[in-house]
Amino acid sequence: MSKHPKGIRGRVPLAEVSGLTVLRHGDSTRLVAVGDARVSLALADVAADGSLGEWSVLTTDDVAAPPGRARFFELEATAADGAGTVWVLTEETSWLGGVNVEQRVVVGTARLETSTIPDLHADWSREGASRGEGLALLVDGHVLVAKEKEAAGLVELGPVGDEPLGVSPETLLPPGRAFDLRGDELVALAWWPLPKGVAKRFRDLSDLAPDHEGGLWLLSDQSTCYGRLVLPLLPGAEVEVVDDVDLPDGVRKPEGLAFLPGGLVAIAEDRHDTDDNLWLLRR
Repeated sequence: MSKHPKGIRGRVPLAEVSGLTVLRHGDSTRLVAVGDARVSLALADVAADGSLGEWSVLTTDDVAAPPGRARFFELEATAADGAGTVWVLTEETSWLGGVNVEQRVVVGTARLETSTIPDLHADWSREGASRGEGLALLVDGHVLVAKEKEAAGLVELGPVGDEPLGVSPETLLPPGRAFDLRGDELVALAWWPLPKGVAKRFRDLSDLAPDHEGGLWLLSDQSTCYGRLVLPLLPGAEVEVVDDVDLPDGVRKPEGLAFLPGGLVAIAEDRHDTDDNLWLLRR
């Protein structure tokens, strides 16, 4: 276990930032933040050393969406593919949606369905339940979702009739590849509740983030730390987390995690204001 020294403070122009991701498309790299209080995305160019440019904000008024698809509120997680699409996850309504940020259009949506795994569904379907808080894209139209708490864990979802892939460097969506959304419903295929030892260290889960070496990291809001998921994670196996790192003392409510060029880690805080809600930390 190690602890980050204090880093550079910054500002995302969104209240209640609930997720971060890195969008790599063509020659550009951008840090993307998703806002919970208002359906919005904030984007900033990232230089080779990890420094950030000016932020721009997209709201629902800026994005063309199909009629009848106004399902997106309480955004809690985001992940980007190699085709310029930012995928967002809602917690209360359990929907996944993709926004092409250059074309400013919704390219697809799908409902998340957990009734295929009764133990998971019993917690997921309760009124006011804590559901998806982190998102990672997998190959073949599958996704990995971090369930926040009660019980915290990881869920693989995919098209009806598919078998689970598990999580490995081979099943994480490679950089440069588009995410292939297949159909308008994704069903739970595998469920990994955090075992007691991991849950003691990671009291909840608030984000998922791929690094630049094929790894996947878990962020905990309540424990103010992040750690690397041991891969491969196969269906029926037990979650293991290593290389856990405590965040600086000033971090209060971390809900976004992203790995930037230049060895920097971005941490976003869920604050009602927009003052100093971003940390840039040296790995």
